[in-house]
Amino acid sequence: MKELKQTFQSLNRYEWALLAGTIALFLPFQFAAAGLVLILFFFLFSGKLFGSLRNQTGAPWLYGFVVLELAVSAFYGNWMGFLNAAGYLLAGLYIAVYRQYLTRPLFTIILEVMIAMSWLAAFWGLVEFQAVSARKGYDFFDFVIQNSPRDRINSTFMNANFYATMCVFFILFCLYEYVRHRRISLRLYYVVTALLNFFMLLLTGCRTALLPFLFIFPVFFGFAGKRKLFAFSIGMEILALILVLTFPELIPRGSNLSTLFSRIKIWDGAVVLIQMHPLLGMGPVTYGFMYKTMGFHKAPHAHNLLLESLTSYGLAGTALITVYFIRLLRETMAIMQEHPTTFALISCFYLAALVLGLLDFTLNLPVTGITFLMVANAACMWKQPAAHQDTLQTA
Repeated sequence: MKELKQTFQSLNRYEWALLAGTIALFLPFQFAAAGLVLILFFFLFSGKLFGSLRNQTGAPWLYGFVVLELAVSAFYGNWMGFLNAAGYLLAGLYIAVYRQYLTRPLFTIILEVMIAMSWLAAFWGLVEFQAVSARKGYDFFDFVIQNSPRDRINSTFMNANFYATMCVFFILFCLYEYVRHRRISLRLYYVVTALLNFFMLLLTGCRTALLPFLFIFPVFFGFAGKRKLFAFSIGMEILALILVLTFPELIPRGSNLSTLFSRIKIWDGAVVLIQMHPLLGMGPVTYGFMYKTMGFHKAPHAHNLLLESLTSYGLAGTALITVYFIRLLRETMAIMQEHPTTFALISCFYLAALVLGLLDFTLNLPVTGITFLMVANAACMWKQPAAHQDTLQTA
């Protein structure tokens, strides 16, 4: 912790700005977006924004995608989609300056701050759960999780599914820091924090967010080269699977299949929209824009990553954003041998996003989307010299 304190003291004003952006992500999304805009103005007036754009991996593909979505949304009068596309622009610009100033110590501090902030998010989530339990006539310790979205906890993350996604990310951060540190007290802190966030994930009632745990532990430890932990995680996965099959009531809302049937109706509607506008879509959240007009099942989006992409962005937009991520993946593959723990973290973020994307679409909020992009771009910290002395143990 002494080293961490020294690193805090050595941060320059640009790194402090990025740290402030990390904290701002935990605010309600309107305030988070406003905070990021202010930070981008700071970089703009400091003369640092445009230089960051020139060095951003995949920038032509990313901003080509954003411009296309802004234009398509405006053409169809899809103003919620236009707002989402503006959010994509905000995220892209923020990630540009993040990449420019990201160092290994700063990445560690960002993760430590997010891990610590997860305790505050959990506290607020527990307050919410107590309020919902009391309103429904239950005791807190009955742990009755409601089916209605408005009666499920979300902390500061708009809805339960977004909070559940962040819980998955927090747990991955804890895994990363656990492997990097040898001190028993720190490892215990990361284990307890991971368990807290898993408990909060259960309280959200988001069953989809449990699916990544079938894979992320062995994948993380396998890529990180931790053979004993890999074997241990496989054993625990098998044990957990046996417990769930034996006691299915362990899964929150496990007996409620109404949401699955709703998903099928939504996917049917999404396929129709893809057939109507296969090349360009109608802009972000096309399903939410069109479901009333078409008489489809009510939903803000297509509840599937691939269907949402094709419905909203069409083949052209999906191709552009896919090429952007391919460029990032090439950058990530270059660190696989020399920095396996960082590679493991990035890989598990991609895996978690894909698995979560089977039944939902939760990366369109500032906190979830930008957190994902921060990790997806983390390989760049190994490509450039650190801005100050790296005093922390690095992976």
